[in-house]
Amino acid sequence: MTDPSAQQFPAAVRVVQALQSRIAQGSYAPGAWLPTERELAQEFAVSRPVIRAALSYLIEQGQIHREPGCRPRVYTPEPEQAVQKRAARSAAPTALKTIAAVLPQQPTYALAQAILRGISQELQQKEAPFRLTIFDTHIPAAELHAERGKAALERSLLEQIAQEGSAGIILWHMTGALALPTLRQLQERGLPMVFIDRYPEELDCDYVGVDNRRGVREAVEYLMKLGHRRIAYLTNSEQITTVRERREGYREAFLAQGLLPLPELTYVSPMEIGADMGPAATYLLSLPEPPTAVVADNDLHAFAFIREAQKRGWRVPEDISVIGFDDIESYSPHPATLTTVHQPFYQIGQRATDLLLRRLAASGSSKTRVYQHVVLATSLVIRSTCRPLE
Repeated sequence: MTDPSAQQFPAAVRVVQALQSRIAQGSYAPGAWLPTERELAQEFAVSRPVIRAALSYLIEQGQIHREPGCRPRVYTPEPEQAVQKRAARSAAPTALKTIAAVLPQQPTYALAQAILRGISQELQQKEAPFRLTIFDTHIPAAELHAERGKAALERSLLEQIAQEGSAGIILWHMTGALALPTLRQLQERGLPMVFIDRYPEELDCDYVGVDNRRGVREAVEYLMKLGHRRIAYLTNSEQITTVRERREGYREAFLAQGLLPLPELTYVSPMEIGADMGPAATYLLSLPEPPTAVVADNDLHAFAFIREAQKRGWRVPEDISVIGFDDIESYSPHPATLTTVHQPFYQIGQRATDLLLRRLAASGSSKTRVYQHVVLATSLVIRSTCRPLE
């Protein structure tokens, strides 16, 4: 043994020789765990630094290997095919490929960041070299004069991504059918895309999202169990699958109880996140028979409605119960209060990335033409903005 650590820990030579002998004789078979550092130190009556020096030498010699947080294992020789494949990969130049994530970086919405963490984590776990490039599609409400403005931005970014030669796209689609021609062109070029949160119904595509119908249905059913029947629904005017599915979930909850939702209890707000809920509060709370509960299609609308209701002297939950959708408070350092439907945004990012990477690996195969919709479960998070009717 010529490892420099032997000069500092002469006893390490004795430990190395003993472990090498056991490996050679098969006492420690290929792939087997070695005893812990504590156990080895007790067996050889030496300190743990001596054991670490011996193990470091064996690792350098390729006789054992160690993963972070794990005990060392005896080296397992690779099959000849695996060795050849790895050598071929090493000899070939590795071009860094780009995955483009196109989604709105809304300043008050932590959800996009959770999705991006899921994407990044999944990319880090894959062997192929990929880097993540983020394209922001958020347009401040003050600058959003028409839906066509968002469509133009989305088309421009998608064309830029295609020109730059990105390997694939994870897309939070913003503009309904307006960007459809561009999306079709990208598909025809063979550029893999995975849609998240919502997808264009006119396009066969890969998609990862949540069961929006069930999420809203469970929220309404929970309020019904608390005795509420006049349950209002705050939705918005976006022509996207997410909005439509949640509205259908609201209706389905009533139909399941043999009831019809009252048309006057559905309020359609402007499409942008963070829209003024003053008109919604004025309308709903001024009805001859106001609702006893409100379900909002997202948390920001729920918070905005609560503020407007409180301005008008209504208390939550004493006078009116409120449920949101998204669970953005789970990302806040402050104690959460809103009862809401939780979306697993981190997992959405992971699953979308996994699906995209499988598409890239199968490029050129007929399997790439069979699209998948991955629908994850939501969960109702009960906090303090709802109460039973007396």
